[in-house]
Amino acid sequence: MIRYLIKNNFKLMFRDKWVLALMLVGPILVIAVLSSAFANMMESYEEADEFRAGYRISSESSYAAYMDEIKDAGEEAGIQLENFPEGEPQEIMEQNDLKGFIDIGKDEYTLYRSDDYEIQGGILEYFMGQVDRQSFGEAVRAMIPGENDEITLPVQETEYMPAVDSKDYYGIIEAIYFAWLGVLCTAGILTAEKKNGIEERFRVSGIAETKLYLARWVPAVLIVIVTTAVTVGLSILLFGVSWGTNPMSIVVILACIMAAISVGMLLYAIVNNFAVLIIVLFSFVWGMGFIGGSFETYLFSNIPEKIKEISPIYYVNRTLVEYSCMGKSDYTGRCLLYMTVITVVGSVLAIGINKLRRRSKS
Repeated sequence: MIRYLIKNNFKLMFRDKWVLALMLVGPILVIAVLSSAFANMMESYEEADEFRAGYRISSESSYAAYMDEIKDAGEEAGIQLENFPEGEPQEIMEQNDLKGFIDIGKDEYTLYRSDDYEIQGGILEYFMGQVDRQSFGEAVRAMIPGENDEITLPVQETEYMPAVDSKDYYGIIEAIYFAWLGVLCTAGILTAEKKNGIEERFRVSGIAETKLYLARWVPAVLIVIVTTAVTVGLSILLFGVSWGTNPMSIVVILACIMAAISVGMLLYAIVNNFAVLIIVLFSFVWGMGFIGGSFETYLFSNIPEKIKEISPIYYVNRTLVEYSCMGKSDYTGRCLLYMTVITVVGSVLAIGINKLRRRSKS
């Protein structure tokens, strides 16, 4: 029975040519517009090859013994770190034309950014985050009296974010953005069920709600996989977008699509009206995309990191962009975990809500 439903739903989905056209043409148009509109900003990021930043470090800091290595790593990243032991950070920045300032205390550091140099401030913040994650953590944990006579900071492993072309960035980001709208592909299924009273027939037949859910979810996921694959191909052919060579990109995209369809099906289960679903879905995806870098690149966004991490789109965006420019990403594990949780929880809740609605009408 479920095979028949899946096959029939495929046919219904292909009847809505406008939805398929939106999923295929929409991302290409948006990529063209945004990559062109933000080209200058992204080029200025590429041109920020080298800049000066100040720092002050407490003598009690566990990082003090490694400051020379950190400065060397900064030079490799195009950041000249200069020591200013006295004075207010903001005044020091203004008086010495510094693009940022790092105040390193005993156990933590505070990073000051100038509103006039947001790009350099973003680069400095990313660099320090990578140093803190990859170097400081290992070095400090190793500083146990009696167990280590000498500690070597692995500076050669410290990485920073290379320049990202606007076409590469938006070519990746917008393909993901439209994938989150993928549940729109079920328009033919949902409207046909409402129009012909198919839902009532399903209730009478006693088909399990899980099977009904999968009969919608499976073809929707497969259709969005196809449309996203076409978008990726066109982005490469038309704009020369680099998706990188990491095969995990495929896994991340697949996980994203499954999570996106699960969220869409959950929203429909809640509103039970396709017209309302469109409004709610666009609002949700736009909001998560705004936070997650679908419009203003997350690299230079002033939105706090904790708020960005609320958005599931942010995890996918960041993981894929870092795959493209660095070949790896520290966000892979969290991204896949987030997508898996969303898929499972979204599906369970959607099935549960549909069961409750069926019982209330029986």
